Amino acid sequence: MLVMFGWLKETKKIGPALSCHCYRCQKKRTWEHWKENEWVSFFTIKTIPFLSKSYVVCSTCRASIALDNTRARLVGVRENEPHLAKFLEEHQLVLKSPVQRNFLLAQREQNQSRE
Repeated sequence: MLVMFGWLKETKKIGPALSCHCYRCQKKRTWEHWKENEWVSFFTIKTIPFLSKSYVVCSTCRASIALDNTRARLVGVRENEPHLAKFLEEHQLVLKSPVQRNFLLAQREQNQSRE
């Protein structure tokens, strides 16, 4: 008996998540919600969902940030946007030195004052 099984990865855009500052683009951007599913497949037919991951992706520079299940549920709820925006900002600045962080925050303030 011949049995073929494997894994298929499916990625799809769910929709816009929120609008907040991207420190890579240095502008306020719309972030999109993407979901990635891995499936166990038999004879190339998706049968069992194996893993599910959620991401928010900058619509311009395509910088992506993985979300845990708790934060993925916050996406799309208007009241939760400030919490999600704060998480995105912290995530983008976590690996920066204090000097870099201060520079990026000053750049953000300068850009916002121009607009």
